[in-house]
Amino acid sequence: MRPERAVAITHSDTDVLGSLPDLFSDLGVQLEVIPVSAGLPDPDSLGLAVVMGSPESAYDHRLPWLANELTWLQSVQARGVPTLGICFGSQLLARALGGQVYRNAVPEIGWTPLETPDGWAHKGPWLNFHFDAFTPPPGSTLLGLTDLAPQAYRKGRAMGVQFHPEIDAEMFDTWTAYWHGTEEGKRFLASAGDLPERMRAEIQAREPENQANCKALLRDFLNNI
Repeated sequence: MRPERAVAITHSDTDVLGSLPDLFSDLGVQLEVIPVSAGLPDPDSLGLAVVMGSPESAYDHRLPWLANELTWLQSVQARGVPTLGICFGSQLLARALGGQVYRNAVPEIGWTPLETPDGWAHKGPWLNFHFDAFTPPPGSTLLGLTDLAPQAYRKGRAMGVQFHPEIDAEMFDTWTAYWHGTEEGKRFLASAGDLPERMRAEIQAREPENQANCKALLRDFLNNI
């Protein structure tokens, strides 16, 4: 039975959810946002969980909240709660299900179509922006990949996607604000040239197609839980 309510876990108080609230609402699911800093909800109270992205690494145990969120996510999975992980969220979900996360040999940035060895319908292209990658959890189905990294997997009622199906211009603006406001981000901008401006323009240009693709992906996810 499709849940009527979902909880989205964000990793910064300034994070936004892109197109997800509107698209989930169109599909009959109301999305509540809970920053990890506000405390994680009781797993027994959840109908559906969405774990969002972060510029942090899903293996960086210097983060004060990471170990607690991983333990919480393992508890969520033990209870069979339908879960969608996006980018960082897909990596942490992979860890919770027994997979691993590692620094990839090269970053993957840009719009990429997927290879879909299991016949998954959602080939994109999707926006990737990541430096780390996951190994699909043991017993999972690899749904999509590129030459650089696994991109999507499903295990039971959980699905992780390395890319950002929810991206829109407002969400990208929070990324650029982070880059301008942190030392790590400033280092990236120093070598990025006009990449941020080009990425934002392309996100705007692709928004109608990308939202349609994202809605189809979400509908498929909901129909398989």
